[in-house]
Amino acid sequence: MKKLLLSFFAVAFLGVLAQAQCNELFISEYVEGYANNKALEIYNPTQSSINLGEYALARFSNGATSAPASTPSYVVQLPNEMLASGETYVVVVDLTEVTEATVYSQFDKPVWNGYMVVDTIFDQVTGEPILDMNGDIVMGVQYDNGVALFDYNETTYYPEYDLQGKANVFLCPDYDVNRTMYFNGNDAMALIKGTEVSTTGDNLIDVIGVIGENPETTIEQDAWVDADGSWLTKDNTMIRNADVTQGRIDPNEIVFAAGGTFVGDGWTSYWKNDFSKLGWHECNCLSSSTTDLNTIDFNAYPNPVSESQITVESKENIFTVEISNAMGQIVQSTAHNGTQIQEDVSALAKGMYFLTVHFKDNQKSVRKIIIE
Repeated sequence: MKKLLLSFFAVAFLGVLAQAQCNELFISEYVEGYANNKALEIYNPTQSSINLGEYALARFSNGATSAPASTPSYVVQLPNEMLASGETYVVVVDLTEVTEATVYSQFDKPVWNGYMVVDTIFDQVTGEPILDMNGDIVMGVQYDNGVALFDYNETTYYPEYDLQGKANVFLCPDYDVNRTMYFNGNDAMALIKGTEVSTTGDNLIDVIGVIGENPETTIEQDAWVDADGSWLTKDNTMIRNADVTQGRIDPNEIVFAAGGTFVGDGWTSYWKNDFSKLGWHECNCLSSSTTDLNTIDFNAYPNPVSESQITVESKENIFTVEISNAMGQIVQSTAHNGTQIQEDVSALAKGMYFLTVHFKDNQKSVRKIIIE
């Protein structure tokens, strides 16, 4: 094993020298939330479209130095789809069925779909409602003995709690067949070129965590931590900073035997179960990544869209809504004037699209939608 790691170190270091900035895919967002609320967002910082089918995700479980491709596999190939320049692709674990049986099962708890039971959050010690900085009562998902509750009648949709709607693809439905997307805080996650990790590690594109380290053993924590000791890779959402222009593959950082550590450099942490920024990413690689992009938030629901219309709402006035296909081609453009509008999507085929909302002063925000 020592010989393998030394070989890995030498070859991977050459890969670092050869990899140019803004020239390869990288992981732009990491979500490790309640139960199976797990997602990885992949970003294309290059000037060209890239076929995702040439890449895979790999999980180095519990300090492992390898990610087996045999059953049960710890490597999953990405779909044969083109990812346009400057766009993102969200991968979510394939646990979508919401029934009482799945909710209360140990391993098959569903990914949140936006139809959660939401009510006042109370302080567990005082029993008093929790207030925000403005003195308003904080609302949130309700739990029963640690189990997040779903509204089986689907009466109210909360887009901020919808991870299923942010997915471009669901992978690894059967844990006994493929375990890649079932990562926890002590698993290093990697984006690789090809369908399995090479013995030298020269096809690693990006790594979160440290290969060969289990933080439960080395630092007695359930996850890698930041400088303040807060968990990074468990019960947390992390987003790559805009000045990060390539993946993390320096063996001095990603291999434990080479002295690697992970303290969240180049990442910004957000609350557990924060899915609000999935589906778009700001990066200095492309000129389109400016302060005018995604500075205004909006909601688009239902998503996935199963009917003929989608509702788009924002605090700012909406002037135009554009819908583009997966290749970035505009297939529909509609003028509007209001803060809540209805966009007719009945003419669009099933699939994944990009919904771009235009506001005043050339500001625009983008979100992925799925039409079923």
